[in-house]
Amino acid sequence: MEQVNHKPMGLRSEKVARVLAWLSSTGVIISQMGKAVDDDTPRKQVELPSSQHDSETLTISPGEATPGALPPGEEDTLPDEDKSPVESDKKRKPGMPELTRWLRRCWYPAHEPLAHTRMFWIAMGIVTIAVISFCAFFIAYLLARHDALQTTAEDLGIMDQAIWSTLHGNILHQTICNSISDTNCYSPDGIMRFAIHVEPILFPISLLYALWPTPKTLLVVQTLIVASGAFPAFWLARLRLRNELAAVAVALLYLLYPAQQQATVFDFHAVTLTAAFLLFMLYFLYTRRTGLVFLFAILAMACKEEIPLVVACIGIWSMLFQHRWRSGGALALLGLVWVAVLYLYVIPSASPTGHALLEGRYQQLGDGPVQVLITVLTHPIYILRTFVLEHAHSFYIRLLLSPAAYIPILAPWILVMAAPTLALNLFSSFPNMYSGQYQYNAEIVPVLIFATIEGVLFLCWLIRIAMKWLHIVNIDISVYRRPPAGQSRGLQLSSQSGTLQKVLIVLLFSFMLLYAARNQYKGYDTMPFAPEFSWPQATSHTMMASQIMAKIPADASVSAQTTLVPHLSERHKIYQFPYGDDHADYIMLDITANRYPFISLESYTAEIQKILDSGTYGLAVFQDGYVLFQQGLPPPKQTPDWLWTIPEKVSH
Repeated sequence: MEQVNHKPMGLRSEKVARVLAWLSSTGVIISQMGKAVDDDTPRKQVELPSSQHDSETLTISPGEATPGALPPGEEDTLPDEDKSPVESDKKRKPGMPELTRWLRRCWYPAHEPLAHTRMFWIAMGIVTIAVISFCAFFIAYLLARHDALQTTAEDLGIMDQAIWSTLHGNILHQTICNSISDTNCYSPDGIMRFAIHVEPILFPISLLYALWPTPKTLLVVQTLIVASGAFPAFWLARLRLRNELAAVAVALLYLLYPAQQQATVFDFHAVTLTAAFLLFMLYFLYTRRTGLVFLFAILAMACKEEIPLVVACIGIWSMLFQHRWRSGGALALLGLVWVAVLYLYVIPSASPTGHALLEGRYQQLGDGPVQVLITVLTHPIYILRTFVLEHAHSFYIRLLLSPAAYIPILAPWILVMAAPTLALNLFSSFPNMYSGQYQYNAEIVPVLIFATIEGVLFLCWLIRIAMKWLHIVNIDISVYRRPPAGQSRGLQLSSQSGTLQKVLIVLLFSFMLLYAARNQYKGYDTMPFAPEFSWPQATSHTMMASQIMAKIPADASVSAQTTLVPHLSERHKIYQFPYGDDHADYIMLDITANRYPFISLESYTAEIQKILDSGTYGLAVFQDGYVLFQQGLPPPKQTPDWLWTIPEKVSH
């Protein structure tokens, strides 16, 4: 009887055979990611001793559950009726396409325990060291920036004044705004912060000012909370990928992610805290700890007014992909009700205009949220061309995806959670919101991390399907060896595949880490290895500023240049120059420093000339580039020579 040769066509060459063999081993990576249904055989679970859990061979489809472990002492307390049974083995039709089968099983049922082996504790130690290193570096860096006068009025000065005012009987009051290029100025008497952003998380943070009343408190708290997000990133990746080293890589990717670091180093913003809060929420959502899901959902929603929409999206996702109709529905309802209360009651009550002062950033789409939504729904081609495909906007999207090597694109069912924030950023007329910098992307990072994990699973599933199509998916690969004498040449492989599986998935994440580091090196300056990085230095010039500020009474109103405001912001009336320069008691400038919000030197000098010509202010101090005007002093008889020698380039 003729022997049937099952070897695929094109494998005549040993070199080609080895390449395809390596690819098939990549498909087997899925066996390290959890227990799932094989398309042609019944589900089978192999129990191994705890010392061998790291090498158990299992297969998974990207949307199926991966059994995982909760942190020590935690147990699944979800009611039984909120859990759905696995349905992938029911009523399977022969010959059903692989994609259809995957779509039918694209959901996340309850996980199963994953043993805490020695490797787990080693990995936890690595992540902990990385978190401590992150905190030590960025706390030192941010405090040095503040001492070197590199923090700004927007928004460290704003946040410092709002929190200080809360402790002094004027809840979340602020007078700092940008009167040149933004829409957040209304009255010199100031406004309540809720007229711009609703951030009730500032109330518990303000209690810390009773112990340490300084803007540095905010910088330290923000760094500690953001860094803690590496732990849920690690835990979630471990449950999904079934590999501790790969989970470590995910935690490091989170800490290295440029969008997260840009938010962390740019002063203080409550929304930056959502980078960690949403990751905790996603982890507890996957592990079905309903109480903790709602706790971190509330913390996240308390950070900014658009976050409840993100939480609502996550709740709908839980309903569709976890079949958790009650808890997911309650989460979605909570988010939608929160948004309704904010926009129908809280913001109109706090705003002197009856609506959010930043709505002007969306006037090109209509007046108010309802008209903006109508424009988006009725003019999709215009929206696509103007706000997505346009160069600056498409480049912004690439900036978000490139640090993860564009892997998140493979998990669109995860990326949809970030849709509300992406829409707000892309549709805004304020370029900073789609620049890829600043705080506007903090809540997108957790979604990108989750999508990266799921994208890897999907990629491995695709490779597995491709290998199955080539009829070599069941080949175990570890060590190549020559065939025994008399046997036909082909793929002769040993069965030691566990180590290779781990190596391949870790290599994939290592590539992403290198790619993220490359992005940091080429386009950002927050890490020491970046060419543009420099450690902030407090010089004799910066130390002189505190001596001049000491001449300003604590109860006096001040209009100050942006880098000086955070050092003068703990008072009832502090303005960002040029706002308030026609009535403030003092005006303090640093003609060598950042001139924001002025876009040119000419407009900056013209504003100073206006002060000199007003006859209201006299020159109290001019020293080493610092200018202090005081109301009531005799005005100068002629324009000072220094006004015409202001440097074109700023010193910092």
